[in-house]
Amino acid sequence: MILPPPKPTRFGENPEETEQPSAVHAPQIGKLTPEERESALRAPGESWGRWFYGTALKWWIGLAVLVIDSWIVAGWIEVGGWLPLVGSVALAIYLEYLLYQYLWHPYHPELRGKFRPSWHSPFEAGRWVPERSDLRAGKLEPSAPDPRQFM
Repeated sequence: MILPPPKPTRFGENPEETEQPSAVHAPQIGKLTPEERESALRAPGESWGRWFYGTALKWWIGLAVLVIDSWIVAGWIEVGGWLPLVGSVALAIYLEYLLYQYLWHPYHPELRGKFRPSWHSPFEAGRWVPERSDLRAGKLEPSAPDPRQFM
């Protein structure tokens, strides 16, 4: 049975005199009440695909970006090209930023209908953002009139 860690004692307190939780009230792993089990089945949480694309791949792509930037820096330092090093690292960082914007750019509903692609924000919503499918299906209502309607 797993017991929670003991509470830290203050200076001058005797740890034996402080109240310790009993083993009866400790949470038991794998033993859920029927109500807890039913609520977990009704609302299981996000799918593994949404978690994988929304959270896990951010770390792996970040690690890949770090490796690629390290290769660029090491290659130019070995050759001794300091000016191309600065240019290629700046270009790589911008391309990595565009990759992040393409995959995970957060959707802002207040910009719906007013969004204009630019060099720093080329996409209204990232490919792996949960609102992307609703946006492409036209299920999201704009909060402001679409300026294209007046042209």
